[in-house]
Amino acid sequence: MIELLQITQGIIERGLIFGIVVAGVYIASRLIRFDNLAVEGAFGLGGALTALLVNYGIDPWIGLIGAAVVGIVSGIVTGLLYTKLKLNNLISGIVVTTGLFSITLKIAGSNMALIGRPSIFNKGLPSFLIPYQSLVILIVISFSIFYLVDWLLETEVGFLLRAVGDSPQMLTNVGKSVDLYTIVGLSISNMFAALSGALFVQYTGYFSVWSNVGVLIIGLAGMILAQTFSSSFGPALLLGSIVYQLIIALTFELQLNQDWNKLITALLIVLLIVINQWLDKKKGQLC
Repeated sequence: MIELLQITQGIIERGLIFGIVVAGVYIASRLIRFDNLAVEGAFGLGGALTALLVNYGIDPWIGLIGAAVVGIVSGIVTGLLYTKLKLNNLISGIVVTTGLFSITLKIAGSNMALIGRPSIFNKGLPSFLIPYQSLVILIVISFSIFYLVDWLLETEVGFLLRAVGDSPQMLTNVGKSVDLYTIVGLSISNMFAALSGALFVQYTGYFSVWSNVGVLIIGLAGMILAQTFSSSFGPALLLGSIVYQLIIALTFELQLNQDWNKLITALLIVLLIVINQWLDKKKGQLC
């Protein structure tokens, strides 16, 4: 029973970490209608910078802030490639992710352990919360982020961000720059990916240059799963991420060869898209 509770807690914790990536994917693909492939590069960059800073004795919370900043910068670069150099959105993301791979290697090498170093998960909480400190901290961080974004989306900036994807001509008509708000959206998207990478490194206690491989697919799968619960931005995105982690955990429980994980994820995405399309069609017929 205790082992089951520990496994469940681990699934929820990882779901909360990657739920922040899901939020970033949602903002890019659903809000501003931009297929942002730079998410993987930003995730790795955030993790690498945090590992480096923590190993240099910098406060781990500062490491998270640093990850968020470099994530924003990577989003700005992606946006500039798209808006100023007129590169295709997919190409812009590929170029940034490819470039960030080298930068990540330069920052932290192929791997870097945080052995004996403090993290946000092992300091500052009362002793009775120690068994659940990671879960508590991740709940506070993830729900705070979602609350702030939900608040932002209700402001003028949020409405303008929505207009980038829904009606860019409206932005032009009211004298606003579509390019500027596209860059803002990508900055937020990559910031979340980098922040998630930083949390993942502090949670696991190590950085690997290959840890960002497949992060985009995780974000996409989590987002599509979330859409079966709700199509709007909100806690459903966290739930989608947790359900995805549960599915992956089940593959371990069923003793499936882990080489098939990516194929399982790909098939899951196709299945969910088909289900969502069928549900939308049924709703349309009812209306």
